[in-house]
Amino acid sequence: MSYSELLPANRAVLFANLGQAFLNGEKFPGVFDSAADISPRCYMAKLNQLAESVRQEADKPLLELIRESGVFLPWEVRFIQFGLATLRIAEVFARLCDYYVLIGRSSRQLSAWLAGSWLLCCFTLAYLLYFFAFGAQTTLTSMSVCASAAVAGLVVGVRLAPVFLRNWVEPDSRFWNAASRFPQIRSLVVARSVYQYLLNLGLCVQAGMDLPRTLGVCAKSEPVDWLRQRYHIVAASVGKGKNLSRAFLESGVLSETRITAHPDESKGKPARLWDPGIIEVVRQSFDEQLRYASKVAPLLLLAPLTVVWLVMAFSVG
Repeated sequence: MSYSELLPANRAVLFANLGQAFLNGEKFPGVFDSAADISPRCYMAKLNQLAESVRQEADKPLLELIRESGVFLPWEVRFIQFGLATLRIAEVFARLCDYYVLIGRSSRQLSAWLAGSWLLCCFTLAYLLYFFAFGAQTTLTSMSVCASAAVAGLVVGVRLAPVFLRNWVEPDSRFWNAASRFPQIRSLVVARSVYQYLLNLGLCVQAGMDLPRTLGVCAKSEPVDWLRQRYHIVAASVGKGKNLSRAFLESGVLSETRITAHPDESKGKPARLWDPGIIEVVRQSFDEQLRYASKVAPLLLLAPLTVVWLVMAFSVG
C-alpha cells in the first residue's frame, strides 16, 4: 500500500464512508461504489475494481474478494469477517474508523518526530563521511560525496515511510510484536485489544448470539496471535461452565495492562471491567498510552545518534 492509503486520517474517512453507505441502505457491491465516489482518491480505483469483482464473480465468497482487493489490511479483514458473521458490518466499519481516529492523533506527532530524527540521521551520515573518509578536508569531492550521501538517505527515508507507517497502524505488526516485550508497550497493546474485545462483545449481544458463540467469534476477530489464544481460553472456560468475569480474570489479560477505572463513588471501590461506562475508560487508557508511545518511539533513533555524536565529540577532542 502507498503512504497515502495508510494514513490514519484517510483510512478513518474510508471506513466512515463505508459505514455511512450501509446506514443509507446500500448493499454490496453498491457500498463500494458509493464509498469510491466520496473517499480519498487513493482508494477510488481499488474500490471500483472491488465492486466490479463482486458483480462479475458472484459465486466467489465476498470475504475472499475483499481480502484480495488490496483495499484492506489483514487485521481489518478479520474485523470485517466478524461484522459479516454478526450482521453488524456498519458498526464494525464505525469501530475501525474510531481506531484510526485514535491512532491518527498520535501519528501526526510521531511523523514529525521521525522526520526530524531521520534528517538528523542523514546529516550525521554525511558528517561521518566528511570526518572519517576525507579527514575533515573541505574539497569539491568531499562535499559532493557527503551531499550525495545525505540525499540518498533522504530518498531511503521516503521509500521507508510507508513501511514505518504500516508498522505503526497495524496492531499485529512486527513493530508492536517486538515492542510488546517491554511492559509499558505491552500494556498499550492489551488496552487496545480489551477495548475492541468489549465492543465486539456488545455487538454480539445486540445480534442475539448466545454466550459461547459470542466469545468464540470475538476471540477469532483479535489480530494479535497471543491475545487471540487468551480469548479462546476464556471461551473454552465459559463453555465448561465457568463464570465469564472469573474466566477473563484468570486468562491473565488484565494483568498485562494498566486500565485505570474511575472509582465508584457510592461504594468507594474501584470500578470493575463489567461496570457500565467502563468501555470508555478503557478507550481513554488506550488513547493516553498511545500518545505516550508516540513520544517514546523516536528515541529508538535518537538514542543511537546521541552515542555517535558523543563518540565523534570525544574523537575530535
